[in-house]
Amino acid sequence: MAKQETASTLADVAALAGVSQQTVSRVVNNKGPVAARTRLRVGEAIGQLNYVPNRLAQGLASRRTHSIGFATNDIALHAPSQLTSGIERAAREAGYSLVVSIVPRYGLGNVTQTVRTLKERQVDGVLINASLGQADAAEVRRRFADVPCVFMDVPPGTAVDAALLDQREGAVLAARHLLDLGHTHVACIHGPQDAVAEHSRLQGWRDVVETRGLTLVAEHEGNWSPSSGYAATVALLASGVAFTALLVGNDQMAVGALRALWERGLRVPDDVSVIGYDDTAESALLIPPLTTVRQDFPALGQRAFEHLKLLLDGSSPPPLTLTQPELVLRSSTAAPPPGRRSGWQEALETLRVHLQAASTTSS
Repeated sequence: MAKQETASTLADVAALAGVSQQTVSRVVNNKGPVAARTRLRVGEAIGQLNYVPNRLAQGLASRRTHSIGFATNDIALHAPSQLTSGIERAAREAGYSLVVSIVPRYGLGNVTQTVRTLKERQVDGVLINASLGQADAAEVRRRFADVPCVFMDVPPGTAVDAALLDQREGAVLAARHLLDLGHTHVACIHGPQDAVAEHSRLQGWRDVVETRGLTLVAEHEGNWSPSSGYAATVALLASGVAFTALLVGNDQMAVGALRALWERGLRVPDDVSVIGYDDTAESALLIPPLTTVRQDFPALGQRAFEHLKLLLDGSSPPPLTLTQPELVLRSSTAAPPPGRRSGWQEALETLRVHLQAASTTSS
């Protein structure tokens, strides 16, 4: 029988690297100053000896597990997946592991259940990317007062530690762009109304058009998926409401909107300008390339982790870390051509009026 190899120890690494055990500990735990050349030498020794730190023993000694929890909605969506990537990278570089748990649906109860699951895993703190109003976020904070938490999807001004994207500012940038191009008949497809972030986007769109003496000509709801964007656009076209521009709550719903417009022979941006939100990797490759609002989710994930790390270290970060969006101009938006609205838009309106009259007569 082959003799089982003895696991390498911190002392073995120190001896091979020619440094003290305290120096190895600083490198392993990413704490304290270590010269770059020394850090490299210790890293090479760790690799050569296949040294694996005993995190469990360290956790028992320090009452910390060096792991953090991430409670988030579906990581199949663009934003949660990118946030997860940014958080994991920042956590790993700081010597922390990441435990991800999915919040299945909106609401206080679902978030509470998910955070409780993470607490049972003995995480040191939790990042919460789940849509919560001010009262519900404060209640989560109260229920888990012994666990440092940073919220990532709550209204600005909520009395909790938060790392947020400025959702309203992104919506303002998008709406202003369309109005500055000359559009006066703007419709929108927004996300679920129980999503806090979507409240900020929809309100930002409304505020901008109202400052120009206008209103959104139609509002339809989707669920963030391409199929819901398709269905909402089909419903919008069937309504006969005249519009020359379409604001969409995320790029994935915009994909469905583009398909629906194409199927009905409408050209983007000649007949309808379309603008999305998020700037997914595919947005620049659509036909036409999609004008959208870029949100740097990996950067937000890193900043959210840094905010949580300050709490874990006993520091006092500012209550709010706010990341600004950026408008990305591509080929899906343009000025409405003169007289364009008297074409297909008025044809739809005429058809709607005739159908309504026929229905009234038959009844």
